[in-house]
Amino acid sequence: MSSSCPRSTHEPHPRIRWAPRLRPVLLKRLYELDAQGIHDIDLCDKVGTTLFARCQTYVLVSQYEVQCPRCHTPFAITEEDENLCPGDNCDWTTTAADYRESVRNYQAWPGRAMDAFRSYYDRYASARTYREKILLIDQLVHSFHVSEKTDEPVKSVASKLFEGNKKDVVRFLDELSALDPEEKERWRRRMGETIDRGIVERRKAQSPGE
Repeated sequence: MSSSCPRSTHEPHPRIRWAPRLRPVLLKRLYELDAQGIHDIDLCDKVGTTLFARCQTYVLVSQYEVQCPRCHTPFAITEEDENLCPGDNCDWTTTAADYRESVRNYQAWPGRAMDAFRSYYDRYASARTYREKILLIDQLVHSFHVSEKTDEPVKSVASKLFEGNKKDVVRFLDELSALDPEEKERWRRRMGETIDRGIVERRKAQSPGE
C-alpha cells in the first residue's frame, strides 16, 4: 500500500533505522510485578510493542525489505544502483550497499530464529488481554536459534532481543522468576544442549544455593 509523504525539513535524506532491542530492566520489572500478582498493562504493552517492532525488523530483513524512513511504505530492495520508495510523492532512495550496512550497524540480521520472530510478529497484534500478551513475550524471550540440519536449538535468541552483552543477557534470562516453572525448567534443559550452556552452568556454580 502506498502512503503520502510529507517532506522533512530536519532530515532531507533520512537514514534507515531499525527498531532497537529491549532494555532488560523493563522485562525484569514486568516479571517482578507479575510475581506479586500486579498486572501492569502499560508496562506489558511497552515491553510487548518494543519486541514486536524488533521482530518486524527481522521479518523485513529476512525478506530483504525496508520500511521507508520518510513515509513508512515497505518495499523490497534490489541490487540496482538506486532503490526508489514506491510511496505516493515520495522520492526517498537507498542502495543495496547502504541497506546491508544498516543491517550490520543495527545487528538486524535474524539468524536462524525466524520461526520464533515471525510467530510473535503474527500473533502479538491480535493479543488482547494482559495474560495473552505476557505469555507471548515469555515464549519469545525463551526461544532459540535452531540448526538447519537437525532442527534442534543451538543458542538463545537473547542477544537478538535485548540490549547488552550476550553473556549478561543469558544470565539475566536464567535468573528471571518463572511465569511457568515447568516451562522454565524445560528451557534450562534445552539450554544445556546449546553452545550457551556454559553461561548458565557457570551461573549455577556461582549460586549453589538456588
